[in-house]
Amino acid sequence: MATMAATFRAKTNFMKSWRPRNPPSNRDRLELYALHKQSVSGDAPAQDAPPGAPSADRAKLCAWRGKRGMGREDAMAAYMDECERQLRVYGTRGDDGRRQQQQRAGAASTSETASATTRGGETSASSRGSAPNSTTPQNTPANEGRTIRNVDGGGGGGRGNAVLLCPRGLAAIPLLCAAASESRSAYLARLQVTNPNDGWWAKQEPLCLEIDNPLSIPEKLIIALASQVEQISLVVSNYMGDGQTVSIMSPRVLQAFLWPIHNVLLCCWIVLILTTTCLGSMATMCRTLLFGAKRTNAPLGRLFAEEVLPSARATESLCEDHQVIGIRVAGLALMPLMMLCDFATSVAGRAGMLVGSLFFLGMGVCSWWYWVCVLPWLAVCGLCLAVMSGWCFGLIELAGN
Repeated sequence: MATMAATFRAKTNFMKSWRPRNPPSNRDRLELYALHKQSVSGDAPAQDAPPGAPSADRAKLCAWRGKRGMGREDAMAAYMDECERQLRVYGTRGDDGRRQQQQRAGAASTSETASATTRGGETSASSRGSAPNSTTPQNTPANEGRTIRNVDGGGGGGRGNAVLLCPRGLAAIPLLCAAASESRSAYLARLQVTNPNDGWWAKQEPLCLEIDNPLSIPEKLIIALASQVEQISLVVSNYMGDGQTVSIMSPRVLQAFLWPIHNVLLCCWIVLILTTTCLGSMATMCRTLLFGAKRTNAPLGRLFAEEVLPSARATESLCEDHQVIGIRVAGLALMPLMMLCDFATSVAGRAGMLVGSLFFLGMGVCSWWYWVCVLPWLAVCGLCLAVMSGWCFGLIELAGN
């Protein structure tokens, strides 16, 4: 344990000075942050993020809670493995690469005081998380200061009133946007160092509802389809390339072909999360209007504050300039949802929560055709475009070999 702790402290100190050649994704930064926090502090606290906490803090708390139950020694080992993986994927900037490789070789023998290293590791992990600073990639939605509670989906905490449908899904949207912004070269580089049994999609689960809930089937279908696409991308190197069955073609050709499909499925997942949140808010409002807030434990004001208004702001963030084209198109497709949420919130503020809720429900029912017919049709069109553009990217890779 003493040797493991010394190596861990040396690794955190090294990562503090690491200058990646390509900016790590928010997903990978949060993974490092969560493993470091689990190694240093153990399980995350059960309390929810305070009201008004930045979305970056909520995302970090959610990532940390995802490591609950992992022993500190296991977390240290996982942290060091993740560091090595990110060093391979993202590289090291400029002439610092050779010097930092030497530092890595001697990291195990480096020893510093535990308190100083803990502070350094904490700072490093926090800065590698999704905290908004100068090194944050431009794919991070800038909707700080919005109140989205229950970042773990209501699984713990002292409130005991986890009635709202999808706060965890809303909190995950910035991370999904960051994943969708992964460039083709970064995507191909990540596949080269990813174990076929350790794919990113294979680790995902429904964010809107519990896994055993029948209503989570649409999310399960998207995740299952994306997992199959990713699995093909990961195992194709066993059959294509020099010395393989198909030796005339590099596996990168097929991987480049599947890259747009991966991105479109991420966009479809984001659209599904926001649509499910809206529909879930309507269902909960109906129950509250029929049975009362005391029985449902979901006051109308809380529904507007924690689901309706954050859904509008999350949709608005999809159309910001720093988002990739696929995310912007998804945001445009969800513009009716943003308008509905904003109008209903405005009516609730002027005429009261009861009138605002009735307006929200009435407009939602009148626009059923958009959610049931138009959005699925747009998703199918997006997948068709992804397949067609995939041929182009595959030909580009083939020409470059």
